[in-house]
Amino acid sequence: MSRFSGLFDDPSRNARLLGALLLLLGLVLLGFTEHSDRLRAMGEDALGGFVLTGSAATPGPDANGKLVLAVGAPAVKSPARDEQFGVAVDAPALLRKVEMFQWTETHFGGQRNYEMDWFDHPIDSSTFNNPAGHANPGAFPIGAARFDSPDVTVAGFKLGAALVAMIPGPEPFTPNLSHLPPNMAATFQAHDGTLLTSANPAHPQVGDLRVSWLRIVPAELTVFARDRDGTLVQAHDPAGDQIAQVLLGRLSLTDVLTDAPQPPHFKWARRVLAVLLAWAGVALLLPPTRRRDRALALAIAAVPLALLAAAYWFDVRMLACAVLVLIAVLAALAAVWRWRNPGAGW
Repeated sequence: MSRFSGLFDDPSRNARLLGALLLLLGLVLLGFTEHSDRLRAMGEDALGGFVLTGSAATPGPDANGKLVLAVGAPAVKSPARDEQFGVAVDAPALLRKVEMFQWTETHFGGQRNYEMDWFDHPIDSSTFNNPAGHANPGAFPIGAARFDSPDVTVAGFKLGAALVAMIPGPEPFTPNLSHLPPNMAATFQAHDGTLLTSANPAHPQVGDLRVSWLRIVPAELTVFARDRDGTLVQAHDPAGDQIAQVLLGRLSLTDVLTDAPQPPHFKWARRVLAVLLAWAGVALLLPPTRRRDRALALAIAAVPLALLAAAYWFDVRMLACAVLVLIAVLAALAAVWRWRNPGAGW
């Protein structure tokens, strides 16, 4: 015990030990912060640019050209329309479903059976084992289609046509079919929210058509895309791969891009704390006669802090790296001048 009994008895030694510890804590805190922020910057570079989220994701000059994560309820200023049938809905999209009553061949217990039902695609009856008496008409005279609203906005951003076409989530929809165009009214009759060509809806014949509609009306959307003068459009990463997404619900950037690095929480508060820790540490490391020289301590502390941060940003943000190196050089010059001129005031 006698060997260590006087180790902590010297106040000056204790001050230097505490100073070294504070300086080390400041450097470690800054290192972790810059490392996390560097990963965030590299992730953004891989995507092709900085991503605006939250309150920053609003239309305006600051958003133009940037990647945006827009979250909110879609607003429809112009309905989606199926002009051929005169059907419209105040929703981002309207889907027309067309089915034909057709023969189908089934296999069960080594036997082939033939049944009639509604199908949304042509069934080639020529491939049946016994096509006689089970012929299907072939191609549909009217096709299924999707009709998108030309004016959909999310969080104030208008969605480009390609993004509106990506909105998922169809649900059943019963339109008003009382005002069909004359040519359609002559061919179809309304039945349970659908249109049928059947003379007797309860007993359709092979070749009869059934037309129904679905709508897409999501309560909330999350859109990841690039802003072009207030319109969100397709986005690509530097490799040319398409990265834009339109998803249902309110999602965060990590939900949309699960491998995207996130900026460190409270990064500027952590940087300020790192400076304060290093500043206090250097002040305690100075000779007792110079410990009250706060400007000298700050100038000395800024040198390793700036050089450490510059090392993290090298080859990622070269301008930031150069600025940090310049700060380190100026801080070193200021520290030398201050050391040689202890009486100068600033």
